[in-house]
Amino acid sequence: MLIHRRREDGTRSKRNANEMSSNPTKDLGSPGSSQISSFWGCGRKLTIGSCLIFSILFTYFCVQVAFEAQQIWGIPIGHERAVEINKVLHIPGMLRRSVNWFGQSQMAMMAMRQLGGEKSRQTWEKAKKYMEDQREIVLNNAAEWELHRSLEAMEKEVYSGMTFYDIIATRAKVFEANLDAHGWSDFRLEKDKCEMYTFIKNNGFPYCEVLGEYNSIQDWRSSGKEVRKNFCAGQRCFAKMCHITMGHLNSAVHIRPERPWSYYVEWAENLWYKRPIDWDRTWGPTFDKLTATLTPRAMIQTGFSGGRNKGKDSPIEVKVEVVWGHAYLAYVSMGIHDCGNPIILRDGTVAIYNFENYLVEKPDQCHKESIVDKGKMDVVWHMAEAFAKATTFDSIRIDIFIPENGDPREAVINEISLSSGAGYAWHWEFFTKLWVDGYKARKLRRSIGKVPPVANFQESVEKIARGKEWYAKEYSKCNPKFISDAMLKEFC
Repeated sequence: MLIHRRREDGTRSKRNANEMSSNPTKDLGSPGSSQISSFWGCGRKLTIGSCLIFSILFTYFCVQVAFEAQQIWGIPIGHERAVEINKVLHIPGMLRRSVNWFGQSQMAMMAMRQLGGEKSRQTWEKAKKYMEDQREIVLNNAAEWELHRSLEAMEKEVYSGMTFYDIIATRAKVFEANLDAHGWSDFRLEKDKCEMYTFIKNNGFPYCEVLGEYNSIQDWRSSGKEVRKNFCAGQRCFAKMCHITMGHLNSAVHIRPERPWSYYVEWAENLWYKRPIDWDRTWGPTFDKLTATLTPRAMIQTGFSGGRNKGKDSPIEVKVEVVWGHAYLAYVSMGIHDCGNPIILRDGTVAIYNFENYLVEKPDQCHKESIVDKGKMDVVWHMAEAFAKATTFDSIRIDIFIPENGDPREAVINEISLSSGAGYAWHWEFFTKLWVDGYKARKLRRSIGKVPPVANFQESVEKIARGKEWYAKEYSKCNPKFISDAMLKEFC
């Protein structure tokens, strides 16, 4: 047995020797091969690790830019640099817009109800009931609404389940298509302040007087200086850029008597050729293309005399959302000092909704007593609905200054918005539903052989001029409940 095993071992050794001699390159255990394999494995791990670290740092950088961090790794950023960085990377803007969109979506509101428990659910139910109470008025209006022909394309684009931001983004796309195909520039009603105030004037609405408009820096330097000297010594005046509507760009400034005119010349020079970039909202990229077509202009406007602190402070401002001609709610953006920013409803509800409190309704007695109970909202609702009628828009926000003390009929229109970014808590969902359902009501009318009314205007919305007596005489029928004594005297 032992001899047999030794023979087998000898035979195996000879066979291995023959294999080695026939294939001299085969060396499975050579030191060189082992080192290469080791280096390759190490390099692969290093590459994966480097990519992972880069991904983490890049994601962190994009998130910080998206939320406009003041500094990143010791480098100053802020709003202006964040916007410039986004022109190259694009990812921070996409992230920022996505977060803002989610904040008003039904998914976010559903999560808020779950987190807030029974009290949040009850507040949501109350908002739903309010919508149901207003529904018949809105849908009847929609079926009979004289919609501008440039907006008829919206009927094919909107659908159930859209969010408030979705519809505004769709509206922006329709604006863009209309500009390319027909030259209609309805968006200018909001995005060009000079056009906005021309419309307000040509349709007879009360507003703070525009003292001058300027089409060049040279005109601003000389003529603007004269207007300030002749008209702004004894009253508050404001300088505004017409082609920039974003407040954070300092596009409107108080003309203070102690400041030299050179200060306002420098202000205008810094903004004259600046193009606003809206990177907050989903409709931003489309509106940016539209605003890029605007001609740079500036204006000087008087201030509102009915402001707080005997006219020396900012006025009370309410932003009214109108859908299909019906004023649905008002958001108090500048209210009574230390009283918060409530939402006012048509049924007299005045409440504050805070995200940190899961949007649980908090009654606001302060503004109820000072605005609603004194009948000031009657004028506001009326004026907002009249303005919506004049524009023929399906939905629009009208911002109105109202006197803190004094005659509510002295209220004036400050500005308007076709792309509102204001927060409406639970009402976002239901306001949007009525906006969409209004188009369904128009479709239903078509299905029974009746064509929904269309406003008989050939020009863009911002060019509509019904006449300076239209608001007081034609729409309001010279009703002294809504029209100021001065307007009654002039037009009635």
